[in-house]
Amino acid sequence: MFRYYFLGFVLCLLGIALGMMLLPSLETLALMHLRDQDYSKALVYFEREMEGGKKLPDSAVVPLSNLYLQNGDVDQAIAVLETFLTGQPDHIEGRKELGKLYQYAQRPMDYLANLEILHRLDPTIDVLQQLAHLYSFNADITKETKILEEMLRRYPEHASGYRDLARLLMSGGDYGRAVEVLLTLKKRISRGLDPDTMQMLIYALLTLGRKEDALAEARVWLTWQRDDRSLSVVTDMMLQGGSPTLAWVWVEELRRLMPDSLEVALQWGRVAARTKREAVAFPVLEGYFRQGRLPVIGVALLSELAIGMGHYGMATRVMATLPEGERPFWLQRALGDAIVNHGGGFVARGALETMAKKFLTSFPVLVAELQLRAGSSLEVLEEWLQRGRMATKEPEWRLRLAALLVKIGRVEEGGAMMMAMARDPQVADTFLRDLAGYFIQVKNVAGGLLFFEQLKNVRHGPRFEEARLILMVGSGVRQEACMAWVSERSSLPNDFLADIANRALDTQQLKLAEMAVGRLMAQPMNDPMNLLGREGLGRLLLLARLDLAKGQAMVALQRLKSVQFLLDEDGQRFYEEVVIASWRAKQPVRTEMMGILQSRLHTPGQGGDAESRRQYGMLALEVGEKKMGIRAFLEAASLAPPDSPEMAQLLYVLGPRPDKEALDWLLERANRSKDQDLGGWVEILTGVGAARQAVFLAGPRLPQPGSHPGLVDAYLRALAWVGETHRMEEILEHELKATKSITRLKALANLAEEKNLPKSAGAIYKEIVRQKPDDRIALKRLGYMAFYAGEWESVVGYLGGYLARYDDGYEPFFYLAEVYRSLGMVEKAKPYYLKAMARMKTVENPTYAERMTWVRMLQRVGRWAEALKGYAGLLREKPDDARLKADYVELLLVQGMSKEAQNVLQLAGVR
Repeated sequence: MFRYYFLGFVLCLLGIALGMMLLPSLETLALMHLRDQDYSKALVYFEREMEGGKKLPDSAVVPLSNLYLQNGDVDQAIAVLETFLTGQPDHIEGRKELGKLYQYAQRPMDYLANLEILHRLDPTIDVLQQLAHLYSFNADITKETKILEEMLRRYPEHASGYRDLARLLMSGGDYGRAVEVLLTLKKRISRGLDPDTMQMLIYALLTLGRKEDALAEARVWLTWQRDDRSLSVVTDMMLQGGSPTLAWVWVEELRRLMPDSLEVALQWGRVAARTKREAVAFPVLEGYFRQGRLPVIGVALLSELAIGMGHYGMATRVMATLPEGERPFWLQRALGDAIVNHGGGFVARGALETMAKKFLTSFPVLVAELQLRAGSSLEVLEEWLQRGRMATKEPEWRLRLAALLVKIGRVEEGGAMMMAMARDPQVADTFLRDLAGYFIQVKNVAGGLLFFEQLKNVRHGPRFEEARLILMVGSGVRQEACMAWVSERSSLPNDFLADIANRALDTQQLKLAEMAVGRLMAQPMNDPMNLLGREGLGRLLLLARLDLAKGQAMVALQRLKSVQFLLDEDGQRFYEEVVIASWRAKQPVRTEMMGILQSRLHTPGQGGDAESRRQYGMLALEVGEKKMGIRAFLEAASLAPPDSPEMAQLLYVLGPRPDKEALDWLLERANRSKDQDLGGWVEILTGVGAARQAVFLAGPRLPQPGSHPGLVDAYLRALAWVGETHRMEEILEHELKATKSITRLKALANLAEEKNLPKSAGAIYKEIVRQKPDDRIALKRLGYMAFYAGEWESVVGYLGGYLARYDDGYEPFFYLAEVYRSLGMVEKAKPYYLKAMARMKTVENPTYAERMTWVRMLQRVGRWAEALKGYAGLLREKPDDARLKADYVELLLVQGMSKEAQNVLQLAGVR
C-alpha cells in the first residue's frame, strides 16, 4: 500500500515539475506583452529578468532598448545596448540600433565612433555615405577622401560619390585626380554629365592647363545638351577659368552649331566684350536690336560693346532705349568713366541727358567730371561739386573729387581734402596706401613724403608706415633705406610685399625687388588651396617680372607658359613682352612670336590702335614675316593723312620700291583722297617710283594757278621724274602770272632751278626783282645764272647791285672780278679779287676746287711765284686735270718759262 502512496507522490511531484516547465519565462511573458502593445507590463517583466545582474538573452536586448525609447528614456535605452555590446562588440544589429539612439540623443562623436565600427563590420553604401557626410562636417578631408574613394571602389554605380570626391580633390588642389574621377563618372552615365558636374570637369581641365581637352569635352557635351542654362554654365566656366580666348573659341562653336539662338548670340557678345572683340559682335547684336528682339540684358550688352569700341554716342543712344528704371548702374558707371577718360564734350552732354536721375544723384562726383568734360557752365559745375562735397564718403570718390578740384585749378581745396581724409579717423588706414599711390601717379613723390611727414603725429600704426614706405620706394632713390626698413620687420602682409616688389621693379631698384619677392615667396598664400587664383598668378607674374629685369627673359617665359591661358589682358601684354625680350636675346621662341602675331594681327579686334598695329608689324618684320608686317603697317595707316608720322613709318618700311600690293594700296588712297591731301599723295607716289601714275592721277585734278601751291609743287616734281620739261615750263609760267607773293615766287624759282629749268627760274627771279629790286636771293641767283650763261653785262648789273648792298663769301666777288677781267676792265676787277681772297682766307679745310680758285686769284693779282708754286702742288694732286694744266701752261708762258710749259704739255700728251 505504501508503495502505491509513494508512487502517487512521485507522480504528483513529476506533474508539478512538468507544469512548472510548461509555464512561460519572464522573457517570454515580456515579449508577449510587448506584442500585445502592453508596454508597461513588458518593461516590468524585462526588468525582473535583469534582477540580480542576470544577462539578457540576445533576442531581448533590442526590444528592451525600444521600450525605454518608447517611454522617452533615451539614456537608459543607450545603456542597455552599450552593456550588451561590451560583451558582443561586433553585433551588427546592435550597432545599428545604437547608432540611431546616438542620433536621438544628439551625441555626434559617439555616433561617429559607432559608425566607424559599423564601417569595419558591414561597409554598406549608407554607412559610407553617412561617414563621408560626418567627415565633411568635421572638415576631416583626409578621412572623407578615403571613404569616398572606398565608396567608388565598392559601389561604383553611385554617382553622387564621384561628384563629392571630385569636389574634395579640387578643393585640395588635386585637379588631375579630380579629372580622372569625373571622366570615370562620365563613362558610367549614359546621358552624360549634368551642367554642374560638367562645370567642375571644365574648371579642373582649365586649371591643369588642358584647355584643348576642356574644349573637346564641352564640344562632346553639346551633342546632347543644348538648353540655354547648360550652355551658359559652360560659357561662364570658360571665362571664370581665366581663359577668355578659349571662351571665344567655345562661343564661336556655339554660333556655328546654333546660329539662330538669341541666347547663344548673347553669350557670344558677352565673351566678345571680355576679349576686346567688340567690333566683331556689335553688328550682329545691333541687327537683333533693330529687329526689337534683344531683351534688357542684351540691350545693356550692346551698349557695353559700343563703349568698348569708343563709340560713346552710340552707347548712349542704345542705353536710352531702355526704360529709365532698367538702365543698369554698372553700365551707366562704365559709360561715364569711359567718357571722363577718353570722350569729348558732345558725348558727355548726351550721356548726362540719358543717365537716370537716381544714378546722377548717387554719383555726384562722376557727374561733376562729366559736366567739366561737357563744357557746362561754372554754375552747373559748382552745383555738382557741392553735391559731391556733401554726399561723397567713399575714399575712391573723395580722391576723385580732390583730383577734379586740382584739375580745375582749385589746388588748395583739393589738397586740403586729401589731408582731411588722411586725418579723418572714419577713413580706414588702408586708404593711405591708395593715397601714396596717388602721389606716385601724379609724379609728386616729394610732396607726398612731406605730407606723410606732417601726418605722423596724427596717424600711427603699420598701415601708415607701409604707405610711407611705398612713397619712399616710388622715389626711386632710397633703395638702401627701404631695404633696411623691410629687414627690421619680421611680419609684413603679402599684398604689401607684392606692392613693394612691383614698384621697385617700376623704378629699377633690383636689390629691393629681390628682397621683397624673397620675403613674399617664403610666406604662405592667403588662399593656399587656390594656386592658380589671383594671388598665385600674381606671385608668378612678379617672379617673371624679376627674371626679366635681371635679363633672364627665357626663365620668365618658362614660368608663364603653363598659365598663359589664365592671364588677363594686362598679363597677356606682359607675356608678349617676355616673349619679345626672349626673341631679341636670340632665344628659340619663333613659334611663340608667331602665335602672338597671329593672335594680334589676324584676329579681329585684337590688334589694338594704330600704334599697336605698327608695333606688331615691326615685330613681324623682325621675325622675317615681311608680308604680315607690311600689311599691319598698311592697316595702321588706313586713315592717316599723307603727311602724318604713320605714313612716314609706312614708307620707311615699304622701302624705295614697294611691291604691287602696297603700291596698289597707295594708289587707292591717293585716288580717294581729298583735294587738300592730293599733293601729299603725289609726293609719296613720286618718291616710291610711281611718278607716272601720280601725273596721271593729279593732272585732271590740278587746281587753278596760284590756288594750291602744295599740289602744284608735287605735280611739278612728278613731271620732272617723267621728263615732261615742256609741261613743267607751262605750269611755272601760269603760276608766275597768278602769284603775287614773293615768298611763293622764291619757292617756285628754287624748284625750277632744282629741276634744271634755268629759263623758268630766271623769269621768276626777274619778277621778284621787279617787285623788290633789292631782293638779296634774286639778285645773287640772277647774277650766277647770267655768269654761267656768259651774259657779262647782266652779271655786272645783278652781282654788282648785289655786292653793293650785301656782304658775302668769296664766290660772288670772284665771279664779278672774272667778268670785269673778261671785259678788259682789269683794274676794276682787282679790288674784287682782293676781297674774294680776304674772305677765302677764313675758309677752313678748303676743297680742291676752292684751292684751285685761290691759285687762280694769285695769278690774277700778279703774285706769280705763289701762283706757280700753287699750280705745281695742285698738279701733283690731280695730274689729269686738263683745265688745271691749261691755266698752269698759260702762266708759265706769260712768265717766259716755255721749257717748263713744254714739259707740262708733254705730260698732257701734247707733242
